[in-house]
Amino acid sequence: MLGFKDWLTKAAGRKAATDKTGIQLIAAILACYPEIESVSYVPEATEMTLDFVLEGKVDKEELEPFAKLLDDSLQAYHELDSGVPVWMAVEAESHGRATMVHIHRQLITMTRGELTLITALFRETFSERLKCDKHTPDQLEPEFADAQSAVLDTLLDQNQEYRIKEKMIGIRDKDRVVVYNR
Repeated sequence: MLGFKDWLTKAAGRKAATDKTGIQLIAAILACYPEIESVSYVPEATEMTLDFVLEGKVDKEELEPFAKLLDDSLQAYHELDSGVPVWMAVEAESHGRATMVHIHRQLITMTRGELTLITALFRETFSERLKCDKHTPDQLEPEFADAQSAVLDTLLDQNQEYRIKEKMIGIRDKDRVVVYNR
């Protein structure tokens, strides 16, 4: 019986560490990239969804060339970085006077450089229409910004070594980032 209790305690510790890893990853992405409105993760597909909000409606004729530019740029980046093509999907939905663009990616092949590339393409293409949190990494406490950047680098470098088992979503809520299980 004692062995079972020890195993149960260790298993609970591993689950907490996995949950903490997912929370840290999503929070770090949102802290380092103020252009990203929310991030969600689905463990069954190991799929990360990055959500961007644009002011106004974005029609199909405007979104399709952007999605192609995004995919071509991402494929070129990964070709130079690892020589391996990656999967990406883009979809959009209008909500009143705003459009939410969802970028779907496999977490296992996601890199920090890729996140920087995606956000840069959104900024360059949609500039003032892109909703961006006022708390940019430059405006945060230097120690906090550096710590979040280091956490993000570490977790993305180790993304093949751990598995996040929970469905999670991280959103911006006023001056905070909130991450929770779905």
